Amino acid sequence: MFWSHICSILSRFATFAIIVTFMTWIWLAVGAAMTFIVRTDHGYPKTFRGFLRFFFPIEIVRHQSCRVDAFYYVVNKINRSLLLAPLYVGSVISSNLVYQGLTDLFGPHAQRPESTVVWIGVAIAATIGADFATFYTHYLDHKIPVLWEFHKVHHSSAFLIPVTNYRFHPVQDLFDNAGQVLTTGVLLGVFSYLFSMPIYENTIIGIDAYYLVNALSFHHIRHSHINMSYGWLENWLVSPAQHQLHHSQELRHWDKNFGLFLSVWDRWFGTMLYSEPLGSFRLGLPENEGQRYRSVWQLYTTPLVNIWKMSKREVITEPPPQQANTTTEATP
Repeated sequence: MFWSHICSILSRFATFAIIVTFMTWIWLAVGAAMTFIVRTDHGYPKTFRGFLRFFFPIEIVRHQSCRVDAFYYVVNKINRSLLLAPLYVGSVISSNLVYQGLTDLFGPHAQRPESTVVWIGVAIAATIGADFATFYTHYLDHKIPVLWEFHKVHHSSAFLIPVTNYRFHPVQDLFDNAGQVLTTGVLLGVFSYLFSMPIYENTIIGIDAYYLVNALSFHHIRHSHINMSYGWLENWLVSPAQHQLHHSQELRHWDKNFGLFLSVWDRWFGTMLYSEPLGSFRLGLPENEGQRYRSVWQLYTTPLVNIWKMSKREVITEPPPQQANTTTEATP
């Protein structure tokens, strides 16, 4: 009786997002344990105490960059929810517009019985489409000077911890998520028409599918000190170690490994690098640049100040700093 009552209470709060979020933290511990056991270059004894020291290195926990990440996550959580909620409504609207446009052009499709195979196929296609949109908006974040100023906020972290995954300026959040939502909305509008599927349910399935795949692909470990690589699978899937390489200060690593789930996009664009040991390179922005991102206030305002200065110098149309062969502005 007691346990059934507890389960009844929990079921009211156990939404899809909460369940997946809980699973990702479990997945983080599993991935960390696997990496700790397999790798021999981390320098910790293969004991439980050694694992705890590996999992919670004191030099990272105490670093100012990690405290800023934590405070920024809390402050930005409310803003992010308010900004991004309308975008998901926009995905349904764009799906409706595409569906209506195809109906006007080719006429309505007869209703068909629901098929599990079709639902799975739509979820896979939507996931691939959303992943490409995520890759390409990330690519543009590095290549367009104004967007790069906002993206520097994410790269300014001197150490990577799981909440660094949320260290994005609100302007970049709007741009990146708009690209993903628009791509997903158009794809799902086409699928809804072709297979006579409910648009709203179809859109939710598409968004949830990509959220689930991204959440379970060790996305917490991507932004951490845990150098988890996939070996030959890195030809197809982006490992956490490859993404950590993306945060490197080293010139040879600049503008590499833009993908988050599939690495095929990086291979096609010629931007893929295989993983390297995390201790062989420094993370974050160069010192003269990184010192401007050492507080929550600076994370919000520094990009705006930089863009204002760029506009005053009339250099917004010039190549991004990392393409201008300079060392003072260039960053990974």
